[in-house]
Parts: sequence; C-alpha cells; structure tokens
Amino acid sequence: MIIYYVILIIMTLIASFASFFLKKSTNGGTVINIIKNKHLYIGGFLYVIAALFNIWLLQKMSYFVVVPLGSICYIWTMVIAGIFLKEKIGIGKIIGVLLIISGVVCISF
Repeated sequence: MIIYYVILIIMTLIASFASFFLKKSTNGGTVINIIKNKHLYIGGFLYVIAALFNIWLLQKMSYFVVVPLGSICYIWTMVIAGIFLKEKIGIGKIIGVLLIISGVVCISF
C-alpha cells in the first residue's frame, strides 16, 4: 500500500513540473510563439503522464484519499516557483503550505 503513496507523490511532482513547463512556454508572448515553444509540448506530455498515474491510482486507492492528497501539487509548485522562477515566497504562502501538509497528514491516517 505504501508504494501507492509514493507513486501519488511522484504523480504530484510530475503535474507540478508540467505547470512549470507550461509557464515557461508563455515567455514568447504571442500564440504562435507559444505553439512553437518546446516547453508547451513538454508540459502537455507531463500532464498526460500525471493524469494516467492519477487514473491508475484511482483504481487502486480510495477517491477520498487520492483527490485530497493531490493537493501536494501546491507544495511542489511553490518550491519549483521559488527555485526555478525566483518567485518570492511570503509568510502567507508558507502558512498555506503548512495547512495543506496538516490536512494531508489528517487524511492519510
């Protein structure tokens, strides 16, 4: 059963990197430049992979567990934004992440 939780964490990480690559694809500005940007396709591919993991996990685990634990994506997204996009992480975001973590712990046990 623990392997499903590990795969769920990996799935959320993949989904967060998908968002990161989609964000990077918007650097060109125009729709044509975005369509030509390789990051758009990397992000789309990663989203498909994350969705397939999600569907598989929904077969193996309770819906009540998989969907709320998907909120781990928000934690990864904040970390990725801070490291790779140099976005500021304020106290409000940190408090929000701590609340997400506490919710994940409550649901997991």
